[in-house]
Amino acid sequence: MHHLFTEGPFYMSELERKRFLAKIASLYYLEGLTQQNIANKLNISRTKVSRYLTRARNEGITEIKINYPVKDFSKLEYQIEKKYRISECMIAGTFESSEATIEAMSGNLNNLLSRILKDGSHIGIGWGGSLREMSKYINVMEKSDIKVIPMIGGLGKTGTGVHTNSVAKNIADRMNGISYMIHSPAVLDNKEAKEIVEKDSNVSEIMGMSSKIDTAIIGISDLGMDSTLIKTDSFTSEDFKYLESLDVVGDVNLIFIDENGKHVPNKIDERIVRVPLEGLKKIDHVIGVAFGKRKIKVLLGALRGQIINVLFTDEETAIEIIKAG
Repeated sequence: MHHLFTEGPFYMSELERKRFLAKIASLYYLEGLTQQNIANKLNISRTKVSRYLTRARNEGITEIKINYPVKDFSKLEYQIEKKYRISECMIAGTFESSEATIEAMSGNLNNLLSRILKDGSHIGIGWGGSLREMSKYINVMEKSDIKVIPMIGGLGKTGTGVHTNSVAKNIADRMNGISYMIHSPAVLDNKEAKEIVEKDSNVSEIMGMSSKIDTAIIGISDLGMDSTLIKTDSFTSEDFKYLESLDVVGDVNLIFIDENGKHVPNKIDERIVRVPLEGLKKIDHVIGVAFGKRKIKVLLGALRGQIINVLFTDEETAIEIIKAG
């Protein structure tokens, strides 16, 4: 809930507030006025103009689209498709910032989803930093009755936009669909807690719905200290060292795999709430989203093990995948 704010003695309604933000954004981005020009024109401080421009972006009133120069990656895409026997590889250019790379990748994702989704499709959502960021750019509104289902318990803090349920809701909103919520953390304290949670009616219902999923979008994580998994506070560096000792290279939807894509049994598994590998392999379209040098080993595992059949990555990572053999 946004607080009403005043410019002078009058409180603004929610609609008036949004119109005011849109006006400031229009003057700045479309009319070319400086922030100081706008401050003078509207009799407010330049600091407030800056703050309202930021708010307009955060609330989606302002959306900035960058038309990147198009580069043809079709040859590289085909090489990966043929080598790893996957249905599609979609490559975007590599940019200095990961955000720009993800934004470039999102156009391909919208294209793919428009082609493969049908009215009434069930989409399964995994978790990961790249997936979370990419979800902000999804825009597929021509399908009806889309259902978005978490394939893993909650990771990240509730209410921050990082939590599994938040990612699912964000994607559903951008497809004019509905999302389901899972009321369980992904990683529990012990095996007994997991067994109790899996009997919960909400959790068993959501996990049961996974059999209806026809398209899954999942993140792929490595075991490095920069991994998004570490930032969720669900795992410790000791957990990662233990997994590395078993030759785990990373995870796909919190399924820990080796460099050949085989699931590596481990003591952490018995604490995790998620769709298992055999469930993932029954889904028609499993879209893996990952890029960056530290993801090469786990990406190769996901490809060699035929865990994913659609790959979204960037040019630099794609070249490394081909080199790796």
